[in-house]
Amino acid sequence: MLGYVWKSVTVGVFLVGMGAVLPPSARACVAPNCLRGVRFPLPPDEGSVPANLPGLVVVPPLLESVDPATVRLLLADGTPVPATVTAGAHSTQVLVPEAPLVQGTEYRLEATGVCTFQGTQPGSQTFTAGTALPLPTALGTLTAETPRRGTFAVYGTPNCGNTQQEGDSTSLRFTPSPELVPFLPWVSWTVQVDGEPWSYAKHGGVTATGEENFDTRLYEYNRRLLFLYTVCEELQPQVPNTGLTPGRHRATLQGTLEHANLTLPPLHVDFELKCAEQPVDPEPEEPEPEEPGPPASSDGCSQTGGSLTALGLLATLRLWRQRTPRP
Repeated sequence: MLGYVWKSVTVGVFLVGMGAVLPPSARACVAPNCLRGVRFPLPPDEGSVPANLPGLVVVPPLLESVDPATVRLLLADGTPVPATVTAGAHSTQVLVPEAPLVQGTEYRLEATGVCTFQGTQPGSQTFTAGTALPLPTALGTLTAETPRRGTFAVYGTPNCGNTQQEGDSTSLRFTPSPELVPFLPWVSWTVQVDGEPWSYAKHGGVTATGEENFDTRLYEYNRRLLFLYTVCEELQPQVPNTGLTPGRHRATLQGTLEHANLTLPPLHVDFELKCAEQPVDPEPEEPEPEEPGPPASSDGCSQTGGSLTALGLLATLRLWRQRTPRP
C-alpha cells in the first residue's frame, strides 16, 4: 500500500515538474490528487451544528469530485437520516436533511472522493446538532484600510509561483454579523471590484474574526480575497492584468449560505489606489555665461585698465606743473 501511495505522489510531482498543471482558469497549482481528501466544513471545535442548518457541505479533494451517491447522513448507530443531495458551489455536494436535525443528537456525514490517480477515497466526519438559530439577514460590516505604498507578493505566475511587486494596496476589514457567525462554515464568498470578479473563497473560507482562512485555498491559483492592489513598479516579471488600475474603485463582498433560499445583502466600500509620483531630484541649473572680458596682458594686468591709468597719471602731472611756481 505504501508503495502505491508513493507511486501516486510521484506521478503528481512529475506532472507538476513537467508543467502539466491545469490552465489558470482551473485556479490550482498542482495536478489533481486526493492527498487532502474529502473535506466537511464544520465549526472550528467540531461542536454543535445549528439544528436548522439548510445544508451540510461536502468539499471534494483538490480538482477532483465527490460521488453524490456516496453522500449520506447517519445516526451514531448507523441508521440513515432521510436527506437529498444536490450540487453546490465550487464543485461541492450539499446534503439537505428532509427534517431539522435533533438537538443533542450525534450524526456522521459520509462521502467518497473520486480521484484520478488514487481511485476512490472515502471520508467521514461526526458532529452534534445544537439548537436551532435564526437564519442570518445581514453579512456584517466592511471597511477599507488606508492605502499604503510598499512591496507585496502577486500570485498567479505561469509556474504557479509568485512575484514581488511594488505598488499601492489596501486590505478589506470584514466583521461578520453575530447572526452569521454560527453559519460561516457553510458560506462561500466572492469579491468584485467595480462589478468585475476579483477573488473568491470556498465554504469556510472566512473565520469568525473576518479573516481569510488560507487552509481552504491551499495550492489554488487565486488572488487573496480581501487584499486589493495596483502594481506601480514591476520588480519582477509578472502576469499581465493581475492588479487594479490606479484610481477610485468600489469593492463588493458577497456571501452565500448554501441552500438557504435567502439573499444576504452585499457589502460595498469605496477606496482609492494611486501610484504617487516618486520625488525626483531636480537637475542642477547651468550657470549663466559670463560676459567675455578683455584679453590678459603678459604681466597679468588688463591692457584697457593700464591705458586708462596712464592717461589719468599724465593729466595729474600737467595740473601739478601748472600750479607749481617756477623759480
